[in-house]
Amino acid sequence: MPYTPRRIHGSGPSTADIMIVGSQPGYEEDRSGRVFAGRTGDELDRFLDGDALPSRNDVFLTSLFREYHGKDYTHTVTDLAIDSIDLLSELDRVRPALIVPLGREATRWFLGDVDMDGVQGIPWVLPTA
Repeated sequence: MPYTPRRIHGSGPSTADIMIVGSQPGYEEDRSGRVFAGRTGDELDRFLDGDALPSRNDVFLTSLFREYHGKDYTHTVTDLAIDSIDLLSELDRVRPALIVPLGREATRWFLGDVDMDGVQGIPWVLPTA
């Protein structure tokens, strides 16, 4: 029987001021069914310590892509069309004041086809109407 990857959904408070959006789940996320698991999750937990930054329990964590298909897999336009529906739903529900995209795919989903060196660490603010 062929392997079917798990769909990894976001987790965190139903409303949160901060949403961290990764690009895609990895092997550990697929295995555990949790977003930001394994070494990546451990590293994120080091920063989200509840002291200098909010704790992991205070932010909403999610990914642009929802399935791990192997480390060499390149996500398709079809993957993006399917998975961005889930992300848009989470954004609508959580309504974060700050979105932190991690990785090229997540950053470009929010900002367009930008040069990563040119936008790294620079806050982008949506104009208010």
